[in-house]
Formats: sequence, structure tokens, C-alpha cells
Amino acid sequence: MTTTAFASSLVNWNAVSKIFLAALIGGPGVVIVFGVLLLGLKRAHADKSSEVRLASYALSGVCGLICVGAVVVGIYAMAEKPSSRPAKKTRAAAALGPRAGTKLTASVR
Repeated sequence: MTTTAFASSLVNWNAVSKIFLAALIGGPGVVIVFGVLLLGLKRAHADKSSEVRLASYALSGVCGLICVGAVVVGIYAMAEKPSSRPAKKTRAAAALGPRAGTKLTASVR
């Protein structure tokens, strides 16, 4: 169909797949890791064995580092967003634009 061919030329599927993957990891992925962190802390406080307690704290520490890393990566991605390329001026846009040295004024009556 022509609509599929038309949509294919308008949509950058590579970028859409990257956004989908980032949303999948950043949304439920970080929530699940944070949940495992909380379960590890709960188990560490409840268990009397020092080996299990140490393993639970280690698991919670790793999950905490993953959560902090996700926040840092998110802030970095927002701060280092690539700028879009400036649009090329066409002849019509150049002819309609203000010339150098002219002053544009507006009056309200």
C-alpha cells in the first residue's frame, strides 16, 4: 500500500527502536532493580546468618549503584542533547527575510 511506503519514508525506525529500548530499560527496569534493592535490605535485616546478611547487603549495594547510574545517565543524556542542524535557507526565505541594516518596526492603532 502507499500509506506504508509513505510512513516508512517519514519514520526513522532506527531512532524509534532506540527510544523504545531506552523506555523499556528506564521505566520498568529501574523500578524492578529498586524493588530488588528493597527486598535485599528487608532480607538483610530479617536474617540472623552473617553470610546471608552480607550477600543481601551486597545485592542491595549493586542494585543501588545501578539505580544511581540510571539517574546519572538520564541527566547526562538531557544535558548533552545533540543540537539539531539549522535549516538551509532557500531562495524564497532569503528574499523574504530582513536585509542587513534594515529596522523592522510595528505600530498598533
